[in-house]
Amino acid sequence: MEALPLLTKQSVPAEVDHLKINADGTVRLGRAGEVVEFGFTFLNRRFVAGTRTTQSGPILQLSADIGPVPYSAEGIETRRAAMAVISSTQGLKHARLVITKTKQICCIGKIPVKQFSAPVDLISAATRIMLEIQPYLQALLEVLPPASKRRR
Repeated sequence: MEALPLLTKQSVPAEVDHLKINADGTVRLGRAGEVVEFGFTFLNRRFVAGTRTTQSGPILQLSADIGPVPYSAEGIETRRAAMAVISSTQGLKHARLVITKTKQICCIGKIPVKQFSAPVDLISAATRIMLEIQPYLQALLEVLPPASKRRR
């Protein structure tokens, strides 16, 4: 990454208190109060994360497409197992698996963050969400049919 050596050679202005991590892994500087977005891969799924302000304060939100809901024709037990895993996440504090209107399974999460969070704080918040959902996501991925057998 070419941006990191640049940051070590130059002083950062006081009004710049955020680093933006782009989906391709590059780093940009941001100003206080701006949205910070970044992406990462976890369990072979691409997650996107970003900050936003709500009435209760700033949060970090993340999401990823996991795959289609299995058809009953792919196996009633497979479908039941997938639905059981999805259902079991509904009581989690910061993350859950959901089914969209188009019958896709998505992983979503949100967690409060400080108004002026440093990049390490945002990455830590994302990690906290991922640690909460990890066992459920692993169980779901073990139940889902291989990608080659899924509908398109």
